[in-house]
Amino acid sequence: MLPDIELQDKMFYWFFERTERHITLVQKYCKRLSLLKDLEGILERGEDHDMSKFEAEEAEPYMWLSWWHKSKAESKSTFEMPEDIKNRIKEATLHHILSNRHHPEFHQERKVDLLNNEDRDKPPKRIVDATRMENLDIAEMVADWCAMSEEKGNTPVEWAEANVNIRWKFTEQQTLNIYKYIHSIWKE
Repeated sequence: MLPDIELQDKMFYWFFERTERHITLVQKYCKRLSLLKDLEGILERGEDHDMSKFEAEEAEPYMWLSWWHKSKAESKSTFEMPEDIKNRIKEATLHHILSNRHHPEFHQERKVDLLNNEDRDKPPKRIVDATRMENLDIAEMVADWCAMSEEKGNTPVEWAEANVNIRWKFTEQQTLNIYKYIHSIWKE
């Protein structure tokens, strides 16, 4: 069941505003990364970051998800997500991570069990092999983590410690690059 038109408008505008703000933050961190060697193309990655969220497969489900997070953050526990929307969010999330190179799942050969269906921010049943990620993919991923940390008021180091080689399997060199990039661009 759709909410009334006034609430739909608020949800849409919030999704658009929040997503644009996130992309702007990613661009800020990509600009910082561009000062490092061997990251030619990182500015272009920032320009194109998360554009799939505005496509048909992702826009409406992410609109609902953004509104749910906003409501939760504002302690408005009365906002209920319809079951069919929860399923569409899972589908949209899968579409998103398989369409964007900055997500480790994009590089995983198997295309099942990539997400934790109970909590999309927790590790899935099986670790995702991210060892095929190129350095530019990793740099954009770190810019994304920094943007999310700025939005949520935590740190990308905390996120990395909870996920690197736990949720996503990286090589030793990739792991070193992840932390090098974080420490180069994150200013607490």
